[in-house]
Amino acid sequence: MPRRSAEKLTKRFVETLAPVAGKDFSIWDRDIPGFSVRVKPTGAKTYEIKYYAPDGRQRKKSLGKVSHLTLDEARKLARIELGKVAGGGDPVADAKREKGRMTIAELCDRYYCDAEAGRVLYRSRPKKPSTLAVDKGRIERHIKPLLGKIMLGDLTRADVERFMFDVRDGKTSRDVRTKPRGRSIVRGGIHVGAKSVMLLSTMHRYAIRKGWVDANPCHDIDKPADGKRTRYLNAKEYAALGEALKLAERKGFGATTRDATIALLLTGCRRSEILKLKWGEIDARGRCFRFLDTKTGPQMRPCGQAAMNHILGRGIGKDDEWVFPSPVNEGPLTEVRKFVHWLNKEAGLEGVSPHVYRHSYATVAFELGYSELIIAGLLGHRVSSVTGRYAHQVDQVLADAADRVSDTILRRMGIHTKTRHADEMKHVGEFNAVHADAGA
Repeated sequence: MPRRSAEKLTKRFVETLAPVAGKDFSIWDRDIPGFSVRVKPTGAKTYEIKYYAPDGRQRKKSLGKVSHLTLDEARKLARIELGKVAGGGDPVADAKREKGRMTIAELCDRYYCDAEAGRVLYRSRPKKPSTLAVDKGRIERHIKPLLGKIMLGDLTRADVERFMFDVRDGKTSRDVRTKPRGRSIVRGGIHVGAKSVMLLSTMHRYAIRKGWVDANPCHDIDKPADGKRTRYLNAKEYAALGEALKLAERKGFGATTRDATIALLLTGCRRSEILKLKWGEIDARGRCFRFLDTKTGPQMRPCGQAAMNHILGRGIGKDDEWVFPSPVNEGPLTEVRKFVHWLNKEAGLEGVSPHVYRHSYATVAFELGYSELIIAGLLGHRVSSVTGRYAHQVDQVLADAADRVSDTILRRMGIHTKTRHADEMKHVGEFNAVHADAGA
């Protein structure tokens, strides 16, 4: 539309304004300088004002959509806001300050709502449901109870530091019954406090992008070291663990839980990757897993022959069936930690969790002389040769490395896994044929 001089805005005139493809334009009101109706290419129309702030910068402020405001209501709002400008005010800055008056609890709710809707990105992707669940826990158990009533614009660095140490000192600790047979035990701790500060910082960056605040009080907070685990199993401890696994079999512990635990030991996979593994994600011929979803997205992961034999030894199911199904419902096995705790007690081990199995797997690979790049590939860290979008075969080097590592761990434990005998090889061949292209 060609540039037009100010018009006498009327209800009928506004209704007849037609959009222009590829651009938006404004028609100024003849009676109130600075008041206009803006028309977008989509046809949406908005009343707004334009003015110069005390600092000399030109600003715009939307008063509302034409579909929501009458022209008379918009004129009244325009006179009020432009009157503030005449008195030395800045309506846009005032609105930002007012939004900063929301409480931290309100910020948490707005952030979580947008994150849940996929409008907050982490590593260029929407947050996973599992990540959101952790965020929700930190918000409801730590951030809201200690900071929820503080106004967003009033939160200081001192408040954040005090919050971190209050969580460390157990001020948010509690033991709550969540259901007839469930409990929520919140203990806090310094690392929980540090992680909660990191989440609070993320929410402040979100608030800054929204224009609600100008600064992040979580910056430059001295946090403790990240607490990365260095615990791993040595050869003697692997042997003790193997004896405990044999005892568990003799005592009749659930085969599914035991098999899943052995799979964790022989693959170096994350707990969730093994417990939620489906038959359709196993490529026996390709000597790998083709995970549909991991911490870093869809991924292929090398699987050593000892581990593959152990898993296939459970029997072969349909693509959409769980390899380690729950014995009590239709979903997958959800937890092995109680069993791992029992194993530790029998083996005389301390500080060993399912994640320590993953560290131990990497340590064995290092002891066998493999490079950091190969170990990263074995663990599923971002390595192009393993995670490339169009790769259909795991590198031979990685497959061979996985074979040696899983075989070494198996020998150190001194246990025998379920394997396919010669008269069962026909079924393995059938499995390969069915699953060769799984996940491609």
